[in-house]
Parts: sequence; structure tokens; C-alpha cells
Amino acid sequence: MVYLPNFPPIHFDFGAIKELGPELEKRDITKPLFLTDQGLVEHGVFQQVTSVLPAGQEWAVFDNIPENPTIDGVELALAVYKSEACDGIVAIGGGSVLDSGKALRVVAVQGGEVIDYLKHPGKIGSNVSPYITIPTTAGTGAEITFGGGIHPEKNSPAMGIRSPLVKPDLAICDPALTYTLPPRLTAATGMDAVTHCVEGYLSINENAPTEAIALDGIYRAVSYIDRAVADGSDKEARYNMAMAALEGGMAIYMGLGPIHSLSMAFGDSPLHHGTLVTVSMPAIMRFYDGRVNSKLDSIAHAMGLQGGHGVGERIAKRTEEINNRLSLPSGVREMGYEKNDLDAMVDEAFNSHFNLAAPVCPTRDEYRQIVIDVLGN
Repeated sequence: MVYLPNFPPIHFDFGAIKELGPELEKRDITKPLFLTDQGLVEHGVFQQVTSVLPAGQEWAVFDNIPENPTIDGVELALAVYKSEACDGIVAIGGGSVLDSGKALRVVAVQGGEVIDYLKHPGKIGSNVSPYITIPTTAGTGAEITFGGGIHPEKNSPAMGIRSPLVKPDLAICDPALTYTLPPRLTAATGMDAVTHCVEGYLSINENAPTEAIALDGIYRAVSYIDRAVADGSDKEARYNMAMAALEGGMAIYMGLGPIHSLSMAFGDSPLHHGTLVTVSMPAIMRFYDGRVNSKLDSIAHAMGLQGGHGVGERIAKRTEEINNRLSLPSGVREMGYEKNDLDAMVDEAFNSHFNLAAPVCPTRDEYRQIVIDVLGN
């Protein structure tokens, strides 16, 4: 069956943040809570956004969302939302901030405990706080998606908050907000966008328009990521990486797969999600080789490679070459992962809901070898 997703409205271009004031007025948001992190305040990105607001606009801010989003962070933000009598949320940041906003928009109006909505997403009702996202990284796609990951505790595996009702009402994507993103995060989030496009394209859910978008996202990311990492002020590169990230968010609507299942295997440590999926992608491309080659051919062409016999291996090697060139790690051990319970890792990957959309799902034994490969030395 063909599935055609419904994306939220999007403003995309340099200077798009100028639309924030009119959009707040249009949506009757008189006092938004700005949700962000301390790094964006320190680098002036938060101030860059608030500077476009009209004179007299009231707002409050919570700027302490952690690198990996937690229930505690959402609850602290909720306290500010209530004490400041806010009537809407504007999230400015990367995936952690944007995902935190999805949980916040539910509890801010419906009350209850965040953990209940993570365990029982069916409890999420339609009465949620107005929510606008403004991404400052180019990779997560969280600015438009209907789900996100929240960690019950700091180093515990993430749980998903998934519902069409948490999908943002509007995304404002201004590539200029990514100028200050450091090279390593530019690399990791950019390759995260590649994995979203790859897995969305390979999904068992049929959708020709989104498949075309996913292939375009792969092409843009692979073509411009080196330039964006080398020179953060490269306007053309930043534009194309921001577009690739948005296209990755659209591809997520089709479902993900084993690359993201592997991120669950190592999700009990505070490792960067984008880097995790990046180092996991080569092993899955090798697993798919000979199993889903017709679609792998199209991915290869988007990456400037030939299709045909051994296409999965070629995609894997090209991904490893890019990772190495961008100084990204080659394995999870290199990222600092120290745990050794292989059975637990395999169980997390094998039982992940991300496998549901995979064109071919690894068996438990196949996952065991894949996990060993992704761990590295």
C-alpha cells in the first residue's frame, strides 16, 4: 500500500527566522517558552533568534536541555512553562532539544507523568501546547517528525514518544543558524541525515515521492558534507546540508531499520546518536549486499558509485572513507563504549521497533556478528 505522509508546514531559507514573530501572532501564542541549551546561548544563536521578535513580545526561556534528552530535563522545563504562564513552545536546537519539546507539549497541557506517555503513547490526546521548531544542526530531522527519544534517566536507554499528535505545528529552517556548529558535530549530524535517507528509502513502505526526496538528500549530504566541515561559513554547503537534514526527516516517516536498531544496542551510554548510526551504517550495507540490491543501486548512484554486484560493499567502503576523512570514529569502542554484555546488546538490536520497516531483518545470530563488527577494536 502507498503511504503519503503529512508533513508540518515549513519555512526554509536564509533569513527564515524572520517568520517567527508573524507565526506566533498567527497562532495566538502570546508568551512562548523558548526551549534550548546552554551552548546555543553561549554562542549567541539563541539571541540571534529572539532578536527578530517584535518589540513588546513576551517570552520565557529554559536553556538547560542536556545533550541526550531526559525526563528530568522535560520536567524542569515544564516547571518554567507553568510558572511563567506560557501558552506555546519554541524549541531552538538539535534533536535533543526538539525531541524534548515534543514531550513537553503533551505534559504542559494534559498533565501527568512523562514516563506514562513514553510507555503508553495511546494516552496522548489531541489537546497539546502549540509547538514551533527551529533546528540549529543539520542532521536529525526532528524538526518535522512525529516521534523522538527521551531517556528516563541520564544513562538509561532511550524510550520513544511516538504519536502524530506530537508532530510540530511548524518548522522554521534557517541554514544560517548552523554556521556556528563545530566541525565534528557538522560531520556527525550530517551523516545522521544520510542514514535517515538511506533507511527511509529502503523501507518496506512504498512512497515514490518520499523515496525521491530521500535519494536527493543522500546526494546533497555526500556532495557537501566535506565543505561544510572544512568551512562552517560556506553558505552553499550549509544550505544543502540543512536541506538534506530536512529531507532525512521526511524519509523517517517511511520508517527506519537495522542501522537505528543498533543505536538501541548501545543506548545505555551517553554516546552521540548521530555518530552511533554513522559507524553502524557500513555493517548494515554489507548485510544487505545481495539481498536488496535493486534499491542499493539507486543509493550507490546518489553517492557517485556504480551499482551491480558488490554494491553494498561499495557503499560501506565509501561511508567508511567519508567517516575517516571527517575524523569520525570507526567503531563504538573508539567512541568510549566500555560495556561487554554482548547478549544484551544483541537483544536490544533484535527487539527494536526500528526493524519493522526493514526490507530484510537480521536474525539474532546475524545481529550478533553485526554488533561485534560495529563495536570494533
